[in-house]
Amino acid sequence: MRSRSLLSAVLLCFLTAGNCVEIPSDTPLPDSQVGTTDDRATLNQQFLEMFARAYYPGRSGQIMLVPERGNVLLEPDDPFYRFMHGSPWDYDVEVPLILHGQGYIRQGIFEDPVTHRDIAPTVASLLDVPTPATMSGTPLIASLTNATDQPRVVLVAVLDGARRDFFDQHIDDLPTLNRLRNEGAWYSEARIDYLPSLTSVGHASIATGAEPRVHGVVANTMFDLRFNQPSGPFPDLSPASLYALTIADLWNLDTQGSAVIIGQGTTARATIPMAGHGGCLVSAHSTIMAMFDGAIGGWVTNNDCYDLPSYVADDKAARVWESGESWLGHEIHDSSSLLRTGRFIAYQVDALVSMIEREQVGQDEIPDLILANFKTLDYIGHRWGPDSDELAEALRDFDRELGRVIEALESAAGDNGFVIIITSDHGTPGEPEEPDHARYYITDIIEAVHDRFDPTERRVVLFYGDPADNQFFVDRLRLENLGFDLDSVATYLEGLPYIFSAYTEDEVAAVSGH
Repeated sequence: MRSRSLLSAVLLCFLTAGNCVEIPSDTPLPDSQVGTTDDRATLNQQFLEMFARAYYPGRSGQIMLVPERGNVLLEPDDPFYRFMHGSPWDYDVEVPLILHGQGYIRQGIFEDPVTHRDIAPTVASLLDVPTPATMSGTPLIASLTNATDQPRVVLVAVLDGARRDFFDQHIDDLPTLNRLRNEGAWYSEARIDYLPSLTSVGHASIATGAEPRVHGVVANTMFDLRFNQPSGPFPDLSPASLYALTIADLWNLDTQGSAVIIGQGTTARATIPMAGHGGCLVSAHSTIMAMFDGAIGGWVTNNDCYDLPSYVADDKAARVWESGESWLGHEIHDSSSLLRTGRFIAYQVDALVSMIEREQVGQDEIPDLILANFKTLDYIGHRWGPDSDELAEALRDFDRELGRVIEALESAAGDNGFVIIITSDHGTPGEPEEPDHARYYITDIIEAVHDRFDPTERRVVLFYGDPADNQFFVDRLRLENLGFDLDSVATYLEGLPYIFSAYTEDEVAAVSGH
């Protein structure tokens, strides 16, 4: 039986002629409202609101799912993805947040509930640049000093897939991060307040300071009905689908292209939000965007919007495996194997330090901006899990390489000339604890839906691709012709023992205010 609170909310919306309950866009959910209760009805409503923050018509699926806590949804037979995030449970949504910068950041532990969208307006405050209406986050004023000047460099580093508790479990092995945390501002209640909790949505929210329902990036993979095929959020490395200005865009416009702005990362879904729209934004200039492309084993860009220094483009990753290196006994023989080792972090930082030095970052009075995605922890977490030796070693590797970045910034801008912000886009689940929890496969969900609702032609499910999206796309017209509706599908899925809740697009849209 569907949750009465969900159906009541939707019914109220329609009975009041569309006066739907909206989620305040400038206020994060209090800590007591994001999964810290055991009451299923309360959690159902909270998770509905989280999906509503990331609902965008035409881009979101028709059915949204939450697995039971401790269960993991996966694609079958994929050895690289044995652990999968995307849920609202604490292991996926509790993220670290450190701010550090002598003279600019106050030292202390801050227990205020904060979210991804508070980061961009905080950077805007440091740079003293006005923010647009889409940037609904709140600057973290409590941790900012009353400095009258601007830092020469601001670095935002996103540790892809890093849970907040990593910083407690491994802190003795992480001297650089430990120092930044102790000397700077540590936000102990930073967490994600939207669903799904994954890379594309996280990076876009960090970069824009907007809710996903505003910036438009709501899933790693969507289904485009125009072409009847799946699509990522940034096809052809184009930022066109990002519908809100990023902090890089604001600084690009404010400085008329005179600031050095660098966006670096792995995969388009992580890197393009970091770089912003670059020269594809009206009145803006090209920025540097360096994205690692595993297919060619090197750094690439979109030349229509961004620049890529030749010395970065020429640095091919093959130099790592051609030297015969291995990592924790794992052979490195191509881009895929390299990405899942700490050796890639060193390769990435080689490029980042080169850009800091050769692009003269921090060398004048106009502050420069660097936004970097570090993807390795995510790849390792997906394959070996958060409690693996590989994850612990990769954290140590990152900590060491972060020290190299700090040394480069100190050389460029002085010991007191820069601010570093460190966060994560999402967490990762641990090993399912049998017998109560297990791995389940999205192909089984598709088969179950077809068995129940479309047993003959089996085509009512249009697409269910990335398990982390926790949503799938349905042919609504066919479903109706078969005598069913979305609520029938959601009710059926909630009867599966490994599904905590299922929501229809109509329910989510009503709460989102669309």
